[in-house]
Amino acid sequence: MSKYLGLLVSMYHFTLSYIRHVSSMRIFIIPTSILILLMSISSSQAALHKISKLADWSSEVIEIERVLPTLYVVRSHQEVQLFADKPAVMMDANSFIYIDEKDAYLIDTPWNVSDMPDLMNWLHVQGLTLKGTLVTHYHADSAAGLGYLDKNGFVTYASDMTNTLLDQDSKPRSNHIFLGDEFELLKGKIKAYFPGSGHSMDNVVVWLPDEKILIGGCFLKSANTNSLGWTGDADLANWYHSASKVKARYPQVKLVFPGHGDGVEGSSIIDHTMALTKGLASLE
Repeated sequence: MSKYLGLLVSMYHFTLSYIRHVSSMRIFIIPTSILILLMSISSSQAALHKISKLADWSSEVIEIERVLPTLYVVRSHQEVQLFADKPAVMMDANSFIYIDEKDAYLIDTPWNVSDMPDLMNWLHVQGLTLKGTLVTHYHADSAAGLGYLDKNGFVTYASDMTNTLLDQDSKPRSNHIFLGDEFELLKGKIKAYFPGSGHSMDNVVVWLPDEKILIGGCFLKSANTNSLGWTGDADLANWYHSASKVKARYPQVKLVFPGHGDGVEGSSIIDHTMALTKGLASLE
């Protein structure tokens, strides 16, 4: 970029000299060749800016932001109507890319199938190979890209319950399943845990032990909202108890991400989710 700026400065001084030379005629003329060159340099700068913007983890339909050298958050967007008596709102949803040297692992897919090519293009630009994908539950803001990934030959994972619910909704399912309450997508580095039902019957959380980061999916609610959002598939009676298990299981957590909204240091997002659901909990 510096060589372009140097060339622009040189052209600027040359143009000023030319203007002074013709100033006695009171005519302001920039030779066509100079004008074309300046326009060409400007276009090159715009192209370089577009490339650098991609390298800075963003694209036209999704935003990709670095959290740590091993973790990026992917934000996709969708207009949704959460309540019948209120207008639709634009919401973002969080997916995550975990980096292990040149291998990449996707935790939840972007909200729309149409977002997937941009995500794959970003991985290609970064020289990363997608080795596996794990979805935290069966809703579209977590699992919409499963069919795209399967058609393109990528390995995907979901719980047996998640695939059952996807089948019931006639939606593409993962090409691998796991049974039980625990699963490792990447040994020792990406671990899924099913604490019990809450936002949905199948919701899991994902623990990154090296980073001490918890990815809560839609099971955990943003600190910026006092609403549980869409609860049409929720288990309101058990959500609090499930969140209590998460709180007890990860006392050393340093950063928690909800399914929608920003991550927050410490366990305050877990506490917030428990506060929102406590009044709805069944007695045990």
